[in-house]
Amino acid sequence: MGKYWGFRDMFAEDRVLKGRQEELDVVRGLSVFLMVGSHVFNQFTPLSQDDVPGDGFFDQVSKLIGAFPGGAQCFMMVMGMVILLSTTTSYAKLIKRGLILVVAGFVLEFLRILPGIVNMWITGDLVSFYPEYAYATNEQLIVLTLFWQDILIFAGMALVFIGVIQKFNISDIWLIAITAVMMLANIFLAGMDTGNDALNIFIGYFWGTTVFDGNMTTSRFPFFSWIVYPVFGYIAGKYLVRALDKDAFYKRLGLWCFLISIPLFVAGLFVGMFDSGFTGIDYYHQTALVQAWCTLLAFDWIVLIYLITKKVPRKYFWPFRRWSRNITYIYILHFVILAVAIQFLPRSFDIIGCIAVFLVLMLIVDLLAERISVLIHGKRSDAPAAESGPGA
Repeated sequence: MGKYWGFRDMFAEDRVLKGRQEELDVVRGLSVFLMVGSHVFNQFTPLSQDDVPGDGFFDQVSKLIGAFPGGAQCFMMVMGMVILLSTTTSYAKLIKRGLILVVAGFVLEFLRILPGIVNMWITGDLVSFYPEYAYATNEQLIVLTLFWQDILIFAGMALVFIGVIQKFNISDIWLIAITAVMMLANIFLAGMDTGNDALNIFIGYFWGTTVFDGNMTTSRFPFFSWIVYPVFGYIAGKYLVRALDKDAFYKRLGLWCFLISIPLFVAGLFVGMFDSGFTGIDYYHQTALVQAWCTLLAFDWIVLIYLITKKVPRKYFWPFRRWSRNITYIYILHFVILAVAIQFLPRSFDIIGCIAVFLVLMLIVDLLAERISVLIHGKRSDAPAAESGPGA
């Protein structure tokens, strides 16, 4: 194990790695697979009901899914890493792409509530189709959904942030310091109530807030709570592209992440991090200890996937590569289809029924996303591509 400790003489002056990396495609494809599954689980099991016991089966599974680092955390970390693997991405392109994602996020929220609004026009009722918001009025539910901070909105904000970092050539040390300040500030700012719902909604894009007398929130991926993941990925990506030995880089940094995560895990046990930190609003409004622990585990998850991709034949990973390339289409499509489905399907399947809904939905969005990819790009997303660089 000692040979995995040092980093000296591991990096070239210039990039030696570029293009798509198998392990990052697999991680990203698996991330969207897990997110689709968790969203189906939340919509079609008793977890979506307001009266689920805190120690119930579905609640415990939810905590496990939330603690698992391979979902949204890895989704954002890999986004930060792949920025460095492109040789054509300028700060201007990053900012433009980020703004497009922010707009796309708001469009998605409109599409998600549109079937419910149509249903309300027909039946006069909206909230009954969203039992998790049984305490909201129809108008409150519409506001919640329209201004819901989807991960697409956060991803766009993160890309704009990194684009600005590149524009002003801010060093990694300063970037780490800025991120640390946001993480610390988040501890004190999260939960702030200005007394004005409109203002709470706006600042909720930056740190966790609630609206409508503290009963609800639009703040799902607040910037200060989640920016650590793409920033860590961005900085790690800077070294990855210059690594003379990608294998050694992953193993050494992965070992450090694992070792540092142990005392954080112990601290988490003492402060009750695993009792509430991965469920509901506490998951979205993460604070410093949860952020740090999940960041380390998310990178170790990437390392684990890398080691697996080295041992398992490449042909077995084609679904994940395909989902990775179509990730935005899949993400948007699955939410739009779910928005329609919950108007007609019961909201409390058993676990087998929920898995069946998930698999059918994943098949549908995969086929639709691939069709869209062919129409837009003129080729299949899983078509053979050139090797993505040394060690890929």
